[in-house]
Amino acid sequence: MVTVVDVAKKAGVSVATVSRVLNSNYMVTKEKREKVLKAIQELGYVPKTTIRNEQNNEKKVIVVVAAVIIHEVIAGIQDLGEQLGYEVIISYHASQTQHLHSWSFLPKEQLGGVIILTMFFNTQELIELSETVPLVQCTQYTSIPNTYAVTVDDEVAAYRAVNHLVETGKKNIAFIGLGVEDGDGNFSLNFSRDRYIGYRRALEENQVTYNSNLVKHGDYSYETGVHLANELLKSGAPIDGVFCVTDNLAVACINTFQEAGYRIPEDIGICGFDNQEISEMTNPKLTTIDQPFYEIGYESMRMLESMIKGEISTGRRILIDHKLIKRGSTVNEK
Repeated sequence: MVTVVDVAKKAGVSVATVSRVLNSNYMVTKEKREKVLKAIQELGYVPKTTIRNEQNNEKKVIVVVAAVIIHEVIAGIQDLGEQLGYEVIISYHASQTQHLHSWSFLPKEQLGGVIILTMFFNTQELIELSETVPLVQCTQYTSIPNTYAVTVDDEVAAYRAVNHLVETGKKNIAFIGLGVEDGDGNFSLNFSRDRYIGYRRALEENQVTYNSNLVKHGDYSYETGVHLANELLKSGAPIDGVFCVTDNLAVACINTFQEAGYRIPEDIGICGFDNQEISEMTNPKLTTIDQPFYEIGYESMRMLESMIKGEISTGRRILIDHKLIKRGSTVNEK
C-alpha cells in the first residue's frame, strides 16, 4: 500500500510538505506543490479518511497527553490522525500530581489510543494504562514492560553536540540536565540520562578529563538555568563549554554568563537541545540539536494506528534522525 512517506520520497520533499499539500496549506511553494501532486498521481496514493466505530458510527478519539505543547509534534499527530479518520484531542498535563485518565468523559468504545508527550507521570499508572489502552510515548520515554516510543537517539545526539564543543577547542565542559541523579548514574528521566551518557562518552573518547563539579541538574524552567549557571561560576571550577539538555536551559546560560562578563563563544561555548524557536532569539544564536518534531509526531500516530489495528504487539522504540545546527554560541558567525 502506498503511504504518505512514499509520496514524500517520490517528490523529494518532507512528509510535512506532503501533509500541507493534502490539507491545502498555503505554506508550500508552487514548485513543491506540483511535485507532490505529480507523485500522488504517479503512485496512485489515496489518503485514508474514514475509520469509524462500527457500533455507533462515530470517529475514534486519540488523546494526546502533553506537559509542554510542542506545536510541530501536535501537527504531525493531527495530520496523520485526521487522514486516518481519528479525532485528536489534547489533554494538558502540567504536573505529576495529575492523573493521566483525563478522558473519562469519553465512552470506552470511542477511545482509540493515547500518545504521551510529557515528562510528568507516575510510572505505575503509566504501566496500568498501557495494559488497558494502546499507548505510545513520544519525544521521550520511560522504560515499562512492552514500551512503545518514538524519539531521537538522545545519546548519539548529545555525543555529537559535546564532540563539537571539543572540536572548537573547549576542554572544561559542563553538563546541565533535568530531573534527579542519585550519584550512581541513575536518573529520574531517561532522556536526560541518555544525553548524560553521550556527554561522558564524548569526553572519554576525546581524552577530556571529567569533572563532577561541572555536572548540574534541575527542572525545565529558565530560572533554574540561571541558578545552575551561577552555581557553575561560583564553584570556581574552570569552565569553557556547557552542554544543556534543553534550549531553555542553554539560553539561560548564555544570558547569565554574558551578564557576568564572559564572551560567547570565545570564553564559553554553549550548546542546547531541541532547536526550539527561542534558540534563534538569543545573541548570539544558539547551537543546538534539531529534533524533527513533526516527523516524530507523525510516526507516533503511525505506530499507534498499527497497535490499534493489531498489526504489532511487541514493544519497540523508533529512532528518528537529528541534526546538529551550528550557530554563534559555539562558532563565530560571519
